[in-house]
Amino acid sequence: MTLSTLSQSSDLTAFQGRGVVERMITPSTPGRVSFQASYWPARLVQPGAATRLQPGDPVTVVGRESLTLLVKPLP
Repeated sequence: MTLSTLSQSSDLTAFQGRGVVERMITPSTPGRVSFQASYWPARLVQPGAATRLQPGDPVTVVGRESLTLLVKPLP
């Protein structure tokens, strides 16, 4: 595998899908989610929203910033 192949296969679409909150997430405090059989730090993609995600709540992962997943609540 070449470096260019690795770069193309590691795009952000791999960080989209459904996850489950493991540690509470609030607009001002990141938490943790279970996603793709791993635990990840996570924060709300819209931190201004008055949302509090409790453990067990399903979320949509819309991307990532460094090692932190960006999530929003499922409707």
